[in-house]
Amino acid sequence: MPKIVFWSANNVTTGSEHAVIAITTLLAIQNKSTCLLMQANFNSKKIESSYTPYDILVRNGAFNNPNIGIAALIRLIASNKLSADSIQNYAKPVLKERLDVLYGISSDDLEGYKQLANNLPYVLRKADEIYDIVFADIPKTLKNKCVIDTIQDSDIVICIVNQDIVKIDNLFNILEKNEVLKAKNKIIVISDYEQDSKFNITNIRNKYKIKDPIYCVPHNYIFSDACNSGNVIDFVFRNLNVSSNANSAGFLFSNPNSDYNGYFFKCTNQIVDKIMDLMKPKGN
Repeated sequence: MPKIVFWSANNVTTGSEHAVIAITTLLAIQNKSTCLLMQANFNSKKIESSYTPYDILVRNGAFNNPNIGIAALIRLIASNKLSADSIQNYAKPVLKERLDVLYGISSDDLEGYKQLANNLPYVLRKADEIYDIVFADIPKTLKNKCVIDTIQDSDIVICIVNQDIVKIDNLFNILEKNEVLKAKNKIIVISDYEQDSKFNITNIRNKYKIKDPIYCVPHNYIFSDACNSGNVIDFVFRNLNVSSNANSAGFLFSNPNSDYNGYFFKCTNQIVDKIMDLMKPKGN
């Protein structure tokens, strides 16, 4: 089954982790697949704290616990005892039989993180043995061989960028020149998207002569609040069936929150549909 990585060409991309969380959660809820979301960035706590309130994670010592998440896997990697079952055992279920989260490495364990990075493709392959879909939010660089190897070993690369023209230009230059990325199934996603911006999807595609679709995860302060409160799962279930009343020009009307969240889900669902389409066996 597929290994899907989220990657950005820039270290700081506004809304990138929100995009990761939105896409992964929506896919896990709407499809009968067992999914793992792996936090593979150093000392980043956003993914974990979007499913469990941050203060609870801190109080429980989750970020410094060597017996959960990636920290627990480091010992198994070192002793060559890593198994698919152990990955599932050390992951945190956030949606029963649908979505587990593998917590990342804290700032206290830089050496452990380096060891993980060097074995990232191996960890994803092991996880792939037990989960239907493996998602990994990987480091935002191409300077490290481990990142290139992970991208090369993946089935789908979701390239995330925001509406910053410097970052957009940088991304398309890399996609044009990098041989590893050129050969992969890619989905380009604009995070924290504002449809009224001059740099909207239509104008970006025209400027860079992009023939393939470009997708987006719109800016949504209600979703952002849910991430900050650690209740993303509840937010998605509460709003999943709202309908977007956006017309063909993208204008929203009627009930503000219904349309606002409906547009958010409509756009994110397009990414989920594209992932599911790329997962289909060729010829189907």
